[in-house]
Amino acid sequence: MTNELIFAGVDFSSRRLPVTFAVLDDTLNVILLEKYEISHVIAHLKQYSGILLTLNVPSTTRLQSIYSGFKRKTGQAGLKHYSTKGIQKQLIETNAQDCFRALLGRLPLPRRTLEGRVQRGLILYEQGLRITDPMDFFEELTSHHILAGAFPNELLYSVSELDALIAAYVAWLVVNEPGQTRSMGNKFVVPKEPERD
Repeated sequence: MTNELIFAGVDFSSRRLPVTFAVLDDTLNVILLEKYEISHVIAHLKQYSGILLTLNVPSTTRLQSIYSGFKRKTGQAGLKHYSTKGIQKQLIETNAQDCFRALLGRLPLPRRTLEGRVQRGLILYEQGLRITDPMDFFEELTSHHILAGAFPNELLYSVSELDALIAAYVAWLVVNEPGQTRSMGNKFVVPKEPERD
C-alpha cells in the first residue's frame, strides 16, 4: 500500500475490458494507464491509502450499467463521495468532453477523429501532463507511411485513454489548484475556462 496521494481517472466502454484507468502522481507523471475489468480496478484502488478518483460519467445509456456497477463497488475500496470531510479516499464525477471544451475555450474537434485525438492530447500536454508530445506523431509521419496506410498510431492515445487522463487531471486540479475548477450543477467538476487575451 502506498501512502502518497494519487489522482486517478476512469472512463467506461462496452469492450471486453470496460474500464480505462489512469493514475497521475503529484507532479503529473502518468503512473498507470491501462484497460481493466472492474474487479481489477477495485483491487488497484484498495492499494492506495490516499486517492481522489474522478469518474467520467458516460453520456450513452448502454454504458450506464457499467458505470453504475463500478460506482457501487467503489465502496469496497473505501471511497466516499468528495463532500465527505476527512476521508483519504474520495470520489468525484466529471464529463470529459466538458473538460476539454473548458480548457480549449471552445468546442473541440470530434473526439474519434485523428485531429480530435491530437487536439485532446495537446490540451493535456499543455496543461503539464507528462505525456509524449502529440506533435511527435507528425514527425514520424512520412509519405511512405501514408501510402502504406501505416500511421504511427502508437504515438497517440485512444479516446478512452484521453478521457481517463482528463478525469485524473480534474482530480489533480481539485487538490492542487482548487480555484481552477468549478461545479456544473450538483454533479460534475470541470476545469475553469482559462482567461483569454
